[in-house]
Amino acid sequence: MDKRILSRKNNNILQFSQDHELYFRVAVRYALRRNYCVALRYIDTALEKDAYNADYLFNKACILVELNRTRESIKLLNYIIWNIDPTYADCYFGLGCNYYEIRDYEKSLHNFEKYVLMEDAGDFFEDAYEILFYMKLPDELCDYDFDNFEKSEKARQRCFDSSMKLYAAGSMYLQRGNYKEAIRQFERSIMAYPETKSSRIRLSMAYYMTGQLALAKLLASSVLKIQKTNHMAKLCLALYYSTEGLTDMSDRILGMFARVRGKKERSLQDDEDRVFYEQMVESAPVGDDMKVRLSKAAQKLYLSG
Repeated sequence: MDKRILSRKNNNILQFSQDHELYFRVAVRYALRRNYCVALRYIDTALEKDAYNADYLFNKACILVELNRTRESIKLLNYIIWNIDPTYADCYFGLGCNYYEIRDYEKSLHNFEKYVLMEDAGDFFEDAYEILFYMKLPDELCDYDFDNFEKSEKARQRCFDSSMKLYAAGSMYLQRGNYKEAIRQFERSIMAYPETKSSRIRLSMAYYMTGQLALAKLLASSVLKIQKTNHMAKLCLALYYSTEGLTDMSDRILGMFARVRGKKERSLQDDEDRVFYEQMVESAPVGDDMKVRLSKAAQKLYLSG
């Protein structure tokens, strides 16, 4: 069995009484017995109850590989990176293996390199390092010329530049209220460069403005996995919780900003974030009192102190 299966992001185990965790454990048991079809049914049931659980999705992707559904596995691993957690390193290892299997060696190499850069002591580090070593050796049997593969930094910069162009286009559509096109541009921006925080935040808001609250929270939370102190993501979550009627959680986030010092200097990005946020709050379906509180928090963060 592929040893990627059943790898988990952490060792935290939920209470056994939670149905989705119970179904996941049953799926694990069947996967260990190599009964992948039954395992897939149980993990799908777990996902019906906890649709955005990255660990469940990752393990489903691994089971799909065992069922020779590699392209579906690739799609699912990319979904985790693009929408839930761009820091989930095991996804990059899985993508490296999957792309290699379908003979897309350039993407395979890129994802193995990404994994090694992220994990210096991960479960698959030695495997990934060894694979990279052999992939970069001249091999007359290989139909891809790895000697001509561009340096990682150059390729990374090219992806970043493409992402920023898409981000700019998405921001324009967002300001005009064309949320459908804004979503398309921001999604493409994240696909090009998964670590982009600005596109994730604005995609989150575009989802919110189209009534897709669960996806909005997912994207805002994913930013905090990249940068735990990202204030804009926290402000967005405060807005989303308020919309849901979860005022305690919203108040808790806003309370954090009472201890945050305003910036002494502004940058172009600060002004852009402030204008963006205030425009979105103005259109948000929350009460005037909450709008005032959110705007004050944004002003404290992005106006000079």
